[in-house]
Amino acid sequence: EIYTLSLHDALPISMADQIAIHKDDVVKEGWLSKQSKYLKEWRKRWFVLTPNYLLTYKSQTVDYRNPTEVIKLRECSTVKSADDDTDRQNAFRVDSSSRVFLCIAESPQEKESWIGHIGRQMVRPTVITEED
Repeated sequence: EIYTLSLHDALPISMADQIAIHKDDVVKEGWLSKQSKYLKEWRKRWFVLTPNYLLTYKSQTVDYRNPTEVIKLRECSTVKSADDDTDRQNAFRVDSSSRVFLCIAESPQEKESWIGHIGRQMVRPTVITEED
């Protein structure tokens, strides 16, 4: 059976605990700085991209439990450069239905890599297999 969580893209921590991420699902991971939702401060977070989610962690993770934020990629509309939005180099944004996530990569190459990988996961068709 397949269970689909229909939750907002930035899940409360209690809900985020229930998302199981397996190493095999990880498309890309690494350090990015992201702007905090309320205080607008830049904080370094470990980002993990899977086919369905973009997750953030306070420190590098090996078991992928307890993310600080979970963004559902199917609720995202755009990923693009955001140097002008932030007045910072290597910045990009992920626009979801409820919020814009601003991130800064450590190099132009990493920025382009994240934008490319996130964009490819966003346009992936969702495949649902039904078993009898």
